[in-house]
Amino acid sequence: MTTFDAVVVGGGIAGLSAALALSADRRVLLLEREPLLAAHASGRNAAIFRPLEHDATTAVLARRSLARFAELSREPLLRRCGVLLAAATPVELEPLLAHARVHAVECELLTGRALYTRVPVLAGGEIGAALWLAEGGVLDIHALTSALAARLREAGVSVRLGSGVTRVRVTRASGRTSASADRCVEAVELDDGTAVSTGAVVLAAGAWGAQLGAEAGAPLPLTPLRRHLVQLEPTSATAAGVTPEQPVVWRIDGEHELYFRPESGGLLCSPCDAQAWAPGVPSSDPAALELLAGKLARSAPALAGARVRSAWACLRTFAPDGELVVGPDPRIAGLCWLAGLGGRGMGVALGAGELLAERLRGGGSPSHDRLAAAVTPARWL
Repeated sequence: MTTFDAVVVGGGIAGLSAALALSADRRVLLLEREPLLAAHASGRNAAIFRPLEHDATTAVLARRSLARFAELSREPLLRRCGVLLAAATPVELEPLLAHARVHAVECELLTGRALYTRVPVLAGGEIGAALWLAEGGVLDIHALTSALAARLREAGVSVRLGSGVTRVRVTRASGRTSASADRCVEAVELDDGTAVSTGAVVLAAGAWGAQLGAEAGAPLPLTPLRRHLVQLEPTSATAAGVTPEQPVVWRIDGEHELYFRPESGGLLCSPCDAQAWAPGVPSSDPAALELLAGKLARSAPALAGARVRSAWACLRTFAPDGELVVGPDPRIAGLCWLAGLGGRGMGVALGAGELLAERLRGGGSPSHDRLAAAVTPARWL
């Protein structure tokens, strides 16, 4: 049985980020059940870098991740076309604007002519205001995951593809105080019947993580949700108003939520639907196209008649409070999480991986401690 200081389960953006951060002072093994890295949520999303959400951690972790992008590749990994967080009125954006000020996220409120000049297809729709985030944009997912894989090889991380984990083996801990976990990680068992000995396991397996945790005796309330993505071909009448330089538009006011951005001469859109779904590759539902058409008719009427090129679905895994889950699990010594990325993993995972590694090494500033407290798995225990 081979032995590693740490085993990371999952070869998406979460697992890659965790493995890189831990490799600084550990011998690390990364296990991915598929024959390719980033085969599921990390490879099927809209690649949007959105540096501002309503939560307490995205702005901080996105800033950390942004700093790492430039270190990973000589070629730009982020196309800074900007992101517009839109709503019907400025009033609906006030809480997010206040949040941006608290977290020092640069943004500008646009209304009227300034907004419609930037995105002409919004004219005539319900959207009347938007926050302009100049640092936002679109990530090159293939280049990012390839750069991470190359950096892992340089750091000596062992990467095994086609190696699914069937169980995290846990044993009774000895010499623990009453305040410590009475169980500890011993090994991970693989689907080929072999096992890898380790004292630390990071569950970064996206939709599959909750099941592995529960079977080890450490359940967490993580739920995979299905969301649809749709590639549209603008009509000749609207094509002039859709350019490759156009920013990402993300309407955020409640039931009207949707987003769209330029992609391959057309538009990549989502109706921002959310349906609980089992781990796997989700099927697509034609009803999502109807939902998108209705939302576009209200938000960007010029796009309502666009032809559908293709549509597919992906999974995004959420915790009940919408925050990430990062850090050691107090119930089992050596069990750690980097999960619940909720569709924003491409933009925050590098920062979250660093936070995980810092937590395992101990120490940290008060701001670090506040960030760690917001995402700890212990918040449900």
